[in-house]
Amino acid sequence: MSEYDIKEMLLSGNAPQNVRLLMAQGAIPLPATDALELLAHLSKDEDDEISQQALKTLDDWNESEILALLCRKDCSVATLDFFADTRRPAYILQAIAANPSTSGETVARLSATADSALLDAILDNRQRIIEFPVIIENIRCNPSASARILGLLQEIETEFQGEKRKDYSIESAAGEEDSLTAQEAGINFEEEIALLLSSPPPDFDLSLEGLPLDKSDAGNISSANITSRITSMPPSEKIKYALFGTREIRAILIRDTNREVARAVLRSPKLKESEVEGIAAMRGVSEDILREIGNGKEWLKNSMIVNNLVKNPKTPAMIAQRLMPRLRTQELALMARDRSIPDATRNNAQRIVKQRAMKDGGK
Repeated sequence: MSEYDIKEMLLSGNAPQNVRLLMAQGAIPLPATDALELLAHLSKDEDDEISQQALKTLDDWNESEILALLCRKDCSVATLDFFADTRRPAYILQAIAANPSTSGETVARLSATADSALLDAILDNRQRIIEFPVIIENIRCNPSASARILGLLQEIETEFQGEKRKDYSIESAAGEEDSLTAQEAGINFEEEIALLLSSPPPDFDLSLEGLPLDKSDAGNISSANITSRITSMPPSEKIKYALFGTREIRAILIRDTNREVARAVLRSPKLKESEVEGIAAMRGVSEDILREIGNGKEWLKNSMIVNNLVKNPKTPAMIAQRLMPRLRTQELALMARDRSIPDATRNNAQRIVKQRAMKDGGK
């Protein structure tokens, strides 16, 4: 029996008692990431002997090894959630908060009681906070949140939720189209993007700080103010920033109402895979962006991107259905119970899990 078969059997609950006990004792040779995930899973086994043995094995595991595994992007969501316990050492919790694979639900739970250092780590991932606003609510109620932390929180709310909701409203989109000059309306953005990418890139990052401001803005260079300036730029200028700007600028322009501007972000030579993971989970981007990610062969090699696309209700149904068979049975089983995702996705996940169980049972 392969390592994959053993893991699937244990996670699905179909493993016999003796196999579960061997795994709980750490006696089955598996890759460290899989072993950690299975021990966390078995710690909740209905058999007390197995659950207690799994916890003992975890307690005996070298913490530096556990830390290294929790920092890996391929660490499972379930493992990260298991170790997200405020009784654990601060460095373990900070590694979990810093891992882009950690679910928003897990971070929201931590944010309610986190100390100031952990809150700093949580606030570093702004995309996750945007997707799970309950994190903001929990931090605001957290007695450990200092004035500085609350100030950062206010900045995030203003920058990403206040200004952009207004800028990306239907009325704003219509206004932007009306304000385009005849020259801009006739631009072939595909050709412009190709030309920019074929030319030598700027020898510096186009950044928020480098964005020119009106004289009236002097002394008022706040993040929200600069963000507003970006969203009011003409499309041709936005495309330059989408291609060669900083990560923060890409996070703004990926939601732009102009489809070509948003698509230019995906063509940026500076775009990191971790950013695409976040974009795939965003509910504020257009279906075109999610469709383009879902058709990108290189991006689909990343299991987190696939997982986020399938769970995102904005992902076109055909894309989500095509990607579901790529997911592991455990991931599909979690989706089958997740009430926050569309019914069609949840039902399809249940169907695939049943089909796999029947296939395994027939062997």
